Amino acid sequence: MREERFIIKVVEMHFIQGRSQVEIAKKLGVSRTTISRTVAQARQRGYIEFKVNYPADACPRQESLLEEKYNLREAIIAGGKLDTNIHSEVASYVSDYILRIIKSNMTIAISNGRSLNEVDEFMKDDVRLKFLKAKGVEVLPLIPSYNMPANVDEYHRIAYSNRNVSNIAQLLNAHSYHLLLPPLVSSKEMKEELLKEESIRKVLMRIEQADMVAVGIGTLDDSSAGINSGIVSTKEYHHLRKKGGKAEIMMHIIDEHGEVINDAYEDRVTCMPLDKFKKIPIRVGVAYGMEKAEAIRAVLQGHLINVLITDEEVAKYLQDN
Repeated sequence: MREERFIIKVVEMHFIQGRSQVEIAKKLGVSRTTISRTVAQARQRGYIEFKVNYPADACPRQESLLEEKYNLREAIIAGGKLDTNIHSEVASYVSDYILRIIKSNMTIAISNGRSLNEVDEFMKDDVRLKFLKAKGVEVLPLIPSYNMPANVDEYHRIAYSNRNVSNIAQLLNAHSYHLLLPPLVSSKEMKEELLKEESIRKVLMRIEQADMVAVGIGTLDDSSAGINSGIVSTKEYHHLRKKGGKAEIMMHIIDEHGEVINDAYEDRVTCMPLDKFKKIPIRVGVAYGMEKAEAIRAVLQGHLINVLITDEEVAKYLQDN
């Protein structure tokens, strides 16, 4: 009974009173190892039972399964909270991730996209900004910005501008850079000439040396951002789909295995090449909706990203396929 009493005493102090094992050891005049061993005994004898009460929209098991299957640093699943829509929730998770990992002298690069375009809206209301001590941070665009055709609607004009980069940099008290040239040019020769321009080349070099990137994942259908923004023609995407194109990432077109489609189109893309992109330590892919499920899977198969932010339905598809 004396042994039982000691075990119960330790359980009461540790789990009910919330004292650390070091504090308990000091108070009871024993070693830290003795307390640790006593806690283990309490578990074996059934004195301690754990019940975890997650919120209804939490998906920790699904996240772990995705991380294991696709060798991800982290999977973040938006469960669809009752007080918000999935689009807003995804944007909030991107903001949260940036603020969680940001450190002094870090360089982050952000692409365009519906959710990514609203990251600053959630970041500006985050209390962590008041206590942020990171210095020397740089924020850059992954996709260049240029003047779009007059018939492109305002939403896509904003989504494909450098506004988001500037706003996030301002919130982080960071320095921003802009990349001003068409994401897709008329010829390989034109691309080569443009990339010789020192001001463009310097920004591209900074992007290639980024510590973290957040990138959208697109499809090649008629509702794709590339078509709606006037950057790519429907005919061109149709041609690339026939060649096996499954997804668009930073204007590059990849097949189901995550390999770049061999086509003259690739020679005209001015964004960072994917072989250099894969060298960036933290690569966050942001996409949701079943219409993008195959595209997201292609990006994962190519190991192009190592952090995924998506929704619950897509997460289930990725686990099963």
